[in-house]
Amino acid sequence: MKQAFRFLCAIIVAALASGALSSVDAQVSSPTPDPFMAQLTNAPVGFKANAQDMTANGRFVVFLSNGDVATVKSATRNNLDGNTELFLADYAQRRIFQITNTRNVLKPAASPTPTPTPSPTPTPSPTPTPAPTPEDLSQVKIRIVNDWPAISLAPVLSGSGTRSYIIVFSSNAPNPANFDGTEGTLSTDGNTEIWIYRLPPVTDVDLTLGTEVSQDLNLGTFQKLTDTPASRVPSAGSANLFPFYADDNRESAISDDGLRLAFTSTRNLVPSVGNADANPEIFFYNVGLGTFVQGTSTQDAVPGQGFTFQQNPNLSSDGSIVSFYSSANLAGGNQDDSSGGNAEIYLASYSGSAMTIIRQVTRTKVDPANGRNVNAFSPGRRMSRDGSMIAFESLANDPKANATTNGTNLALFVYTVATDTFTQVGTRAEGDINRLPVFSDYNASLVPGSLIFASFLNIRPDGTIPPVAQALEGLNPQRSAQVFLTTLPASSSSTFVRLTNIGFQTSFGGTRPVASDSRKRVAISLGGVDLGGGNGDFSIELYYMLTPIITVESATALSFFTGGSNMPVPNATPTPTPGASPTPTPSPTPVPSPSPGTGIGLAPGELSFIRSTIALAPSDATAGAFSETERSPALPIELNGVSVSVNGAAAGLHFVGNTSKQINFVVPISLALGVGRVAVNIFDAGASSDTILRGFVPIVVSQPDIFSSTKDADGRAIAMNVTDPMSRTLEPFNVTSPDASGNNVATVIELSVTGVRSIVPAEVTVTVGTTAITGADIVFVGPNKEAPGIDFINFKLPASLAGAGDVPVLVIVNKGAITVTSRPPSSAPHITIN
Repeated sequence: MKQAFRFLCAIIVAALASGALSSVDAQVSSPTPDPFMAQLTNAPVGFKANAQDMTANGRFVVFLSNGDVATVKSATRNNLDGNTELFLADYAQRRIFQITNTRNVLKPAASPTPTPTPSPTPTPSPTPTPAPTPEDLSQVKIRIVNDWPAISLAPVLSGSGTRSYIIVFSSNAPNPANFDGTEGTLSTDGNTEIWIYRLPPVTDVDLTLGTEVSQDLNLGTFQKLTDTPASRVPSAGSANLFPFYADDNRESAISDDGLRLAFTSTRNLVPSVGNADANPEIFFYNVGLGTFVQGTSTQDAVPGQGFTFQQNPNLSSDGSIVSFYSSANLAGGNQDDSSGGNAEIYLASYSGSAMTIIRQVTRTKVDPANGRNVNAFSPGRRMSRDGSMIAFESLANDPKANATTNGTNLALFVYTVATDTFTQVGTRAEGDINRLPVFSDYNASLVPGSLIFASFLNIRPDGTIPPVAQALEGLNPQRSAQVFLTTLPASSSSTFVRLTNIGFQTSFGGTRPVASDSRKRVAISLGGVDLGGGNGDFSIELYYMLTPIITVESATALSFFTGGSNMPVPNATPTPTPGASPTPTPSPTPVPSPSPGTGIGLAPGELSFIRSTIALAPSDATAGAFSETERSPALPIELNGVSVSVNGAAAGLHFVGNTSKQINFVVPISLALGVGRVAVNIFDAGASSDTILRGFVPIVVSQPDIFSSTKDADGRAIAMNVTDPMSRTLEPFNVTSPDASGNNVATVIELSVTGVRSIVPAEVTVTVGTTAITGADIVFVGPNKEAPGIDFINFKLPASLAGAGDVPVLVIVNKGAITVTSRPPSSAPHITIN
């Protein structure tokens, strides 16, 4: 096995060249840049992954999931029970770590009713293992939650060259590191507390290089910061009620260096100030000193009714500025509603020992006609890192006018602290998803240059919404949940860019962007669509998106080849869609009659080559470790500055070449069939350039290609006798071989191919010489998940092939109306049969 695997690896990184040259220099600015999106999680139906936070450099993504989605797991550390856990995706390692490991406290199992001993019955056939389903909360006595995580964006670099990141979160588990669901004293307490998790110190990594990094991030330490009695003890779930827990300490925020925290609490954490009425107040925690500071002190007119509250604190980079949401009259200007005060946004300073209100940011009134709260300050990072801007949504036409002349739909606003002014971002339109705005494109002074937000509106590049008759003038005529970007400072001349390219969605739920300090790196939770990463059940999954800032757009042609034996593949011709931002319209799967030795296209999951006449990398680079089970993505999507996408889905990279002018990549595993728009981005830090090339290739259901010793036509097929899996042998092959029990049976050959990932055995014919092998003699067809791009076809040799000698091997796929073959006998690889 090692011999064959090493040979395949050599094929994967082989470098060949051909192509044609022309290029155009330009500072490229497009309202629909090419996205490079990689799906990081893949949970079954009913499970989801929700993006929560991202470090400034884009390396770490903190998210919550009830799925068993970690790539680093063990028999005792996993999420097979379906509890919502805190996860950390490390883009540098392409690994996902499960940080918390907890279980709900379940109701005692009912005692079975004794029954008479039955008569013996035949043993039934084994029942297939059912697909996992989320835990039945009606059977939960005490629900255990892990929630509200945030990570320090940019800890200080230590003298030893490392950074110590901190995640702050809420949990009601006695020990979030490992809790097995034993009740203990939870029935008399069980409320959430504030915890921090200190990651092991990490070194900075150039994420554009895709170099191999390995570090166990589960070796950090947990620290419990609050220890409070519950405002209400937990109660069990039932058929019509969710289990209750008191979320007393919640909504954490953290400074860039991780030394200052802010959160909301109903507990009396600072008795000298007091919160005996259990109102939700803003508190701070100084990590270095281990001290609490109470920022607000308010009273509900009727204790416990929730009319007066504080929530969603946001901290500036150094923790000296805090913004938050409050219905209290904290600055003398929020007492003009019958409820006592509309929920408004406030800005305050924090010295480390006290909080001082600077101003009430919004001044709005509830319209008595509908009674809706006017402002929406959603949980997450809604204030810029320098504290100069706040993003939020509001029904108010003017969030400062203190009037009831409100719209019926929320509009997005940016508030500028220095000028005490509001600017509406884009057009207020009827209905939209939660926009969840976040700042990005920071300069050295931490002033943001853009605002990123979610929307399913059909926004023009100027921010207006076209009428239905002119829908193609917009950036989102299909009205999918997209991620947009607009330039700052916000003004009527701001431009809008659609960062994602989401086609038709079955649902809009869960779209949530979190951003690094640059638009180049954004994480998104997204559901209702398969972008090519394998989300066939349309669950809400976590994605990592690259958006290069292009400086050169090259018109150089790209050529495509299969990765097993270098078969050329024709380029596709896109069908342009008229409108402001043309995109190719996928065509029906072609059924061409290719020339012998020429493929019809590239298949999802196929190892493939791109070639050109210019260097496709600053220098040669080869991927280190790769695996579909232990890495996510399975391969780097950036390798020495190079990225490839097909219809917006980032492709895994095995090799990028400078002198060879070649890229070896794997087509995303679940791309839709039709025309594939290929984008190649080449970032050259030394030349301060970011070049993009584009081409089009047919994406077909299958294009089988057998790996050959020549890495081209002819040669020896990469095949092994696996009749006894523990004793694998190379050719020549006998038609019978001993199996694992020592019995002489028909020899099973494992043929290494590519381009058949989604094909089943009934759709495959293997022709050895002139003998066609089909049906039950095709034992297995599927991917090698430890070597992305390589598939296996296992088949039995018929007795009639005894003495066949040196013969060609072909793979033919018949799927629907399509028949497609590997190389013909004249150029096919061979095997020898005794």
